[in-house]
Amino acid sequence: MEKRERVHLSGDIRTILKKVSRSLYLSLNILPEPVRTSMGIGYLLCRVLDTVVDAQGIPAAEKLRILALARGLDKPGSTDALLEHIRPFSSLPASQGERELLLKLGKILSVYSSFPEEERVLFSGLLHGVSSGLEMDVRSFPGGGPAAFKTVRELELYCAHTGGAPGVFWAGLYREAMRRSSAGISFFPSEKDAEMIGSALQMTNILKGMAADLRLGRCYLPQEDLDSRNMKPADLLLSSNMERVRDITSKWMYWALDRLDQCEAFVSAVPKTELSLRAAVIWPVYWAMDTLEKAAHSNLLDPGDRPGVGRSRIYTTIASTPPLLLSNTAFARGYRFRRETLIGSITGGNFEGRAI
Repeated sequence: MEKRERVHLSGDIRTILKKVSRSLYLSLNILPEPVRTSMGIGYLLCRVLDTVVDAQGIPAAEKLRILALARGLDKPGSTDALLEHIRPFSSLPASQGERELLLKLGKILSVYSSFPEEERVLFSGLLHGVSSGLEMDVRSFPGGGPAAFKTVRELELYCAHTGGAPGVFWAGLYREAMRRSSAGISFFPSEKDAEMIGSALQMTNILKGMAADLRLGRCYLPQEDLDSRNMKPADLLLSSNMERVRDITSKWMYWALDRLDQCEAFVSAVPKTELSLRAAVIWPVYWAMDTLEKAAHSNLLDPGDRPGVGRSRIYTTIASTPPLLLSNTAFARGYRFRRETLIGSITGGNFEGRAI
């Protein structure tokens, strides 16, 4: 089974993974097998569902049907049914990478089906959570003018589903990898910590993509927050209104940062001998903090001012990683520097220095 999985991920499936998420691909590519295969297939299955929900031209009822099938993918016949329902829409996504992703769904499902039943338990939790979150997208944002989640609790629940569930999946794979390589180990990264980190990463993506989502009819800032500024979701289509919602976006940046704080405990729970497992936590956390720092200075309502981490910054982070892998203290120092820099950006302060 493992040989078959490696062949798939080293070929066209691995190419698709690189096309649809370059930064995640870098994190996955350093992981040992079989974690790399499991993480890659888990991500691609979730990305397929996200692509379907984003695609224009698929009726809402059909999107909900596809999500229901994914939620029960462990049931007999569900993989064939999912493929049958998605195949007619494979030409609809806007990007070439996402079109290829849907076209190769059969191969992705074939790898998924090759996992033993006991290993697919983790996938069940992942797909149930992400499908539930994407169902909130379909039901809350019917199209036309932008609509908003009603309450703060809805947005928090959405992040728990679409980011937290992948975090729990991630922690479960790490637990199994550590059991295989470190006999007698009894202390593992916390699934709760991973859920909070995953939720923070999802909030980072929401803030980064806010302007584009608004033009798709999705306002993730809750109406409960907008009411404090006497605003409606349609008001956010005007980039000139950014200062009116700056305190709201800042609140959610702090929300993400509070959850990213769990990364110190998570990294410390991964043995220093597991260098790739540690790096694959550190990189996305650091990149998320860099993205949030840029978001604090950006007009998040302007499609032309999308915050992001450039390629040079990504590779600088990778190059500076080795000391962090061997020392929890060094990682904590680097993380806390970024934390203070981010807080300074959110509040308008100025922290000078250089992050690790």
